[in-house]
Formats: sequence, structure tokens, C-alpha cells
Amino acid sequence: MVKLGKRWVWVAWTILGFSMFFSGFVSGNVVMMVIGVAMAFAWTSVFLTSYVKSEHRVKKALEVVSGIVALGIFVFGYVITRSFILGVITLFIVAMVFLAFVVSYLLPKIRGNRTIT
Repeated sequence: MVKLGKRWVWVAWTILGFSMFFSGFVSGNVVMMVIGVAMAFAWTSVFLTSYVKSEHRVKKALEVVSGIVALGIFVFGYVITRSFILGVITLFIVAMVFLAFVVSYLLPKIRGNRTIT
């Protein structure tokens, strides 16, 4: 079971994301709705990854699905609205994912080629 302690902040960010979605829905602002829902899914994924101590397949699947859905929401929101801010956010996320894969591939190779003198 999860002990919240100071971890309530993660829950608050998730609630803030849903609040942004609701506010955007009421006002008709699609960009705010997209950012709110993506933020809620992203923080849900971070919370599950960081604080839920379990190795169940369902938990792992929820982590991955939440992260992919968050990215997908940004991409879908950009395609629908052609908003500059959503385009910048999408490009930033894609660049960070690409950088993470490149670094995770190159770092072991760099560390493995060290010679001790």
C-alpha cells in the first residue's frame, strides 16, 4: 500500500491536471484541455513509477500506458488545433525521449571503453 506522507504533491498535480481539463472544457479552450489531461496522465505515471511499491504486471502496464497516452494527447492536440505551444511541447518531449534513448545506448559503451592506468 502507498503511504502518502509528502507524496500528496503528486496527487495534487494530478488533480490540478483534471481541473485544467474541466476549466478548458467549460470555457471551450482546447489547448487548456489538452495540457490538463496530458498533465494528469503524466503525473499519474510518475506517481505509479516512483511511489507504488509493486511488481505486478498491471502496475507496469499502467505506468507505460499513462506515459504513452500523455504524449499521444499532446500530439493529437497539436494535430487538431495546430497550436504553437502544443507544437513546442510536442517537439520538446520527442527530443527528450530521443536523447534518453541515445544516452542510454551510448553511456554503457563509453563506460565500457575506459582503461585504468
